[in-house]
Amino acid sequence: MKNKLLSLASLLAVFNANAIEIGPTGSGVELGGFVDLAAQKQGSDSETSFVGQVELNLDFSSGPVSSSVDIDFTDSSDGSTGGNLEEATVTYDFGNGFSVTGGKMLSYMGFEAFDPTNMYQYSYAYDILGAQDIYDAYDVGASVDYVTDTFSVGVWSSLEADAGYELALAFTGIENLTAKAIWSDFSAPTAGAYEKSTYWISYQLDKLLLAAEVAENDQLDTGSDVDGFLIMGNYSVSDAIGLTLRYSETEITGATNSTVAYEGSKITISPSYVFSDSFSGLVEYSTYDKDAGTLAEPEELLAVEFIYTF
Repeated sequence: MKNKLLSLASLLAVFNANAIEIGPTGSGVELGGFVDLAAQKQGSDSETSFVGQVELNLDFSSGPVSSSVDIDFTDSSDGSTGGNLEEATVTYDFGNGFSVTGGKMLSYMGFEAFDPTNMYQYSYAYDILGAQDIYDAYDVGASVDYVTDTFSVGVWSSLEADAGYELALAFTGIENLTAKAIWSDFSAPTAGAYEKSTYWISYQLDKLLLAAEVAENDQLDTGSDVDGFLIMGNYSVSDAIGLTLRYSETEITGATNSTVAYEGSKITISPSYVFSDSFSGLVEYSTYDKDAGTLAEPEELLAVEFIYTF
């Protein structure tokens, strides 16, 4: 599970701590997951849309060998439903910081995580073209990871015919500070090759988490290039109340020319409340400001989300 090895946002998640042992005592078989219910409205003329997601996480461990299987089920008010095998991995831990993992796994890329349980707000910073315009999601491959108290290194390679790779470097040698650099390359023999990169840094200052990221999606043959950056702060007002403020900018140009399709910014305000160790909710308000380009400026976004973890 690559993003959970090196991503600060994932390390802050609590749902793995709630996992229930479902086999005999000491068997190493655990069940966890979450239920995510969200409603959003974008623009005064649009109808409110609803999305429900259930994820089941099965984790197995026996000595140095462990396995993780994550299955998603989604349903939304637009009629789209389905199940999805998000992750299925087997890991061998050599016990000296080195581990090898194979299977379908999440990407190393991005400060903002894939699962809603690991997010500080509802939406992504870079979402002009879709839900997420820069980061990779998941793929079938194998990775070699080395972790110490000071730094981490991860190298992943696709096992599919048109192989790609990812390289992740993380520095954690200063207390409360995490810095990461990730590169991704996919050299398809036909149109669709790309190069991606993300660089982010975060610092926990008592109750305040500060983070910044610069990210790039460079499509080499077709489609759109996307460049973006974000600045985010998450403040714990109390044990139950939190507040996230985020500012981000996105520039979209043609893959083979410099024509600007969109250039603009996004501001997000998201208060959150923790009802219990297993149940939390948040509200998000985001507004967009387009400076240039032919793409339409997205309308204001209002979202409400509740997450139950188990």
